[in-house]
Amino acid sequence: MKRILLYLCLGIVPALASAQVIVKAELDSMMMWIGQQTGLHVEVTCDAGQTVSFPAYRDTIVTGLEIIPPVVTDTQYVNDNQRMTITRNYTLTCFDSALIYIPYIPVTVDGQEYQSNRLALAFVSYDIPEEYEKNIYGPKENMKTPVKLYEVKGLLIYWLLAAIAIIAAVYLIVRYRDDKPIIRRIKIEPKIPAHIRAISEIEELRQSGGPHNEDAKAYYTQLTDILREYINDRFGFNATEMTSYEILERLEESRDKESLNELRDLLSTSDMVKFAKFKPMLNENDRNLVNALEFVNDTKIEVPEDELKPKEEETVIEEKRSKGARIMLLAAGIAVAAVGAVAFVLAVLKLYYLFF
Repeated sequence: MKRILLYLCLGIVPALASAQVIVKAELDSMMMWIGQQTGLHVEVTCDAGQTVSFPAYRDTIVTGLEIIPPVVTDTQYVNDNQRMTITRNYTLTCFDSALIYIPYIPVTVDGQEYQSNRLALAFVSYDIPEEYEKNIYGPKENMKTPVKLYEVKGLLIYWLLAAIAIIAAVYLIVRYRDDKPIIRRIKIEPKIPAHIRAISEIEELRQSGGPHNEDAKAYYTQLTDILREYINDRFGFNATEMTSYEILERLEESRDKESLNELRDLLSTSDMVKFAKFKPMLNENDRNLVNALEFVNDTKIEVPEDELKPKEEETVIEEKRSKGARIMLLAAGIAVAAVGAVAFVLAVLKLYYLFF
């Protein structure tokens, strides 16, 4: 019976030992100069898998003893991962000479509270001899460093950008609000009368030596093209797309047949040259050129000289913008104004930092 009780005791003691929770707190140093830092380590040893909760300190452990973040937690496993040790590491400091008592630190393991040991920490001040007190100086004012060229260059860029953006914004907004018609002065060139243009072109053909050109076909083609254009403008029918017979037939409806004999001879000679390879004499070429000039002079319509002078007139053009265009103008103006405002604020801030 005694042996059975002995075996039972030997089995229960290890089980109780394995379930024991140990909470321990320790400091890296127990005496510090004011303002110095020391470490507080709260160590919890328990079975692996148990839930451990540390107190949620914010800024201080106790009054005057401040916590400097970060707070680090470390976990280690022992006894073949059957036990674990969790350590919460705090960094502490104090800015006054004092002897500070740290009460027990409560730790909760699986809902049950355990307490650590108590600690004490002393912060001492510096003992300065009286003869050295006069050598202690307070904080000095900030020194003003000379302004560099590249700093002023950046400031000028900000001011220039702000000015350009503001001017552009004003222009866009004015354009948005301005719906007045645009008045433009235009120069009206009078249309050159048909007979003046035809006589000028015939004269150019003569001066270029067309009547004496060996290529008679090219000469008569140019001469009849000038006359066809003239007839088209003067009489109002499309002579450029008509045959010589059709042209003469239309002209006979409005003019005497005998007055068209010279033109009939010219067109007939031109058709023979172009289609029958006829080679006229040089004097015949000259005569046909003169006939062309006489036909133009006989049929021309005189135009007063005042109508031949250029005139300047004011033309009012109604500029109508669509709703979408007006919205785009307004949006662009607001966007550019915002850029100008930001650049202006940056320029003011940079100016303040440089000179104040």
